[in-house]
Amino acid sequence: MIANNGMAATKAIFSMRQCAYMEFGDKRAVQFVAMASPEDIKANAEFICLADSFVEVPGGKNSNNYANFPLITKLAQETGADAVWPGWGHASEKPELPNSLAKIGVKFIGPTAPVMSV
Repeated sequence: MIANNGMAATKAIFSMRQCAYMEFGDKRAVQFVAMASPEDIKANAEFICLADSFVEVPGGKNSNNYANFPLITKLAQETGADAVWPGWGHASEKPELPNSLAKIGVKFIGPTAPVMSV
């Protein structure tokens, strides 16, 4: 699951699709669910178009969506995500996120909680 938006999410999906093609010979070997705010949807954001599917999240400030680690954890579980990529900024700076994901068996693509806490 992509728990970020804008250029960060776009670059991540492009890069991971390229890696999937190089490793597995299929750029669609990895499926992406993107989080998308109403603002992202209204703007027809590129990362939404690149993802295989998306889940709408509350709009407004990032504490409502991309920095909301309880929401990210809940959505990861509901969508059956194997892993969450938080990008940079937003929830990628919250050590609670990798811990909460680990409790539900979802991998966190980023630094460990102790590293974030430094």
